[in-house]
Amino acid sequence: MIIIRSLFFNLLFVIFTLLLGVLFLPLLISSTASNKLANFWAATTLFLLRNICNVNIIFKNNINMCSKGNVFAVRHESVLDTILFINYFKDVKYIMKKELQYIPFYGWFAVRCGHIFVKRQGAGITLKKMLKEVEKKLLENNKLIIFPHGTRIKPKQRIKIKPGIFAIYRHTESIIVPVHISSGKEWERNGIIKNPGIIEVVFHKPIEAGLQKRQFLKLLEAKINP
Repeated sequence: MIIIRSLFFNLLFVIFTLLLGVLFLPLLISSTASNKLANFWAATTLFLLRNICNVNIIFKNNINMCSKGNVFAVRHESVLDTILFINYFKDVKYIMKKELQYIPFYGWFAVRCGHIFVKRQGAGITLKKMLKEVEKKLLENNKLIIFPHGTRIKPKQRIKIKPGIFAIYRHTESIIVPVHISSGKEWERNGIIKNPGIIEVVFHKPIEAGLQKRQFLKLLEAKINP
């Protein structure tokens, strides 16, 4: 039954995404319209996931924490993490790998929506460019989502956080809100199986500006690593 539900969801997800991309391609001329379409796409995807695969999402500590910071350091276990906050926040920008912008429809709309793309090579130049874009997005009062591990990780896996998040923390003097999500069990890494369950999105206490690198990374790891 889980396999049948998963395949049905996957089929609807692909068809729905392609239809939106084709039918509303002219909306690429407007960043506002592109963002509204992305919000609708994300909300519908979560609706299908909940009603077909019985995957429910619960937000914890979100009332007090979200108003205190614009940069969210999120544990990344599945594709779902890249969809979730597009629905949750009105003005959100992801920091994502540059290769994603070349995916037909998804990448085109992601670029138009104003997400930040980062190359994996050329660290020095890439970092300077990223920090400039991050600063710009924050001045525009956007919420920023960054995956500090730099890649998808397995449920309960502990790996070191990449230093890019500290560069943002130091350069912008922003507080960072750690967010723990464990979605890898419900949305498996291969993307095919969607197991029923409850995904908890936990907003931890914001990390205030001014900490040293070692202290900051240690505190962040304690929040988003299991």
